[in-house]
Amino acid sequence: MSSSSVSNLSSLAYNFERSLRESISNNIPERSDHLSKIICAGHDIEKQIYILSLDGIDRNDDEHDRLFMMYSIDTVHLNYLAAKSRVRQYTQYIVLLKRSEEAWAQQLQEVGNAVMRQNFYRVGIEAEDDEEVLLECTADTVLASYIAAQHRVRQYTQFLTILKGEENAWAQSVRRASAVMPDYNPARSQ
Repeated sequence: MSSSSVSNLSSLAYNFERSLRESISNNIPERSDHLSKIICAGHDIEKQIYILSLDGIDRNDDEHDRLFMMYSIDTVHLNYLAAKSRVRQYTQYIVLLKRSEEAWAQQLQEVGNAVMRQNFYRVGIEAEDDEEVLLECTADTVLASYIAAQHRVRQYTQFLTILKGEENAWAQSVRRASAVMPDYNPARSQ
């Protein structure tokens, strides 16, 4: 081989090598920029997960979290059902107390009529007999029982108002808890 052909070859090889280096150097920064962006994004995600773990927040929706949410929803729902049951029971109890109050009112009216009749017949007689004393004591007892029945009705009606507020609060909690897992239906008690 002549020296000119070697120099031509070497210049061709040199040019090829130079163009290869230029193309590699042009392509590598793009790839390294893309790769560095991916690596930076990975580091950012790791930082976010670390910060969330410091706050006690787990980004992974695992089975334990799902079970915890289901049990929480069930607990809230059962508390609502218990509050609803208490309202129903106290409503029935107040109905019974009102019947008792009405019965005492009727007895008070009957005793009042008896006292009026007794006083009507006793107009001219000054002395009190045992029957009159007994009638007055009975009237006082019936009046006291009627007042106590009224007080119980008023007291339990106020308590029922509180229980209805509690029931409404649990109903709102059930709506909020159900919104967390809309596809989950809480356990229904029979």
